[in-house]
Amino acid sequence: MTLRRPRSRHPAARDLGLLIALAAPPLLAAPAAESARAASGYLAQLVGGLVLVILTILVMAWILRRMPGMAGQGRQVIEILAVRAVGTRERLMLVQVGEEQILVGLTPTGMRHLHTLRTPVVVAPVEPRAGEFASLLQRARSQWAGK
Repeated sequence: MTLRRPRSRHPAARDLGLLIALAAPPLLAAPAAESARAASGYLAQLVGGLVLVILTILVMAWILRRMPGMAGQGRQVIEILAVRAVGTRERLMLVQVGEEQILVGLTPTGMRHLHTLRTPVVVAPVEPRAGEFASLLQRARSQWAGK
């Protein structure tokens, strides 16, 4: 014996059932659209954070290249004793190689040996380079404040 549901004889009741059935898929699609929006927001935040970190690294590298005294530390065989800007992009460098001192010209196109000094120039010793960030920051601030 099979049970049958009684059919509604009224056409409006059938139409109401049809309307409910047609309205159900958008109700189910709303959570999927919300989760897609949340996922795209998360992805945008992730990419934005990554770009911010990369930009911070690049800016810090640029600042460290511009700060004097941040190059290699310790005694070297070849030392740069003095640097003097001659123009906007030209410089003179006094380089100590062993016992000799050489005057070198730097231009955007390259380096050129200008003169080998017969008698070495005595250059005042540079203050010892502290590895502390606070002392480097203080030195940079004093140099920037003087300009």
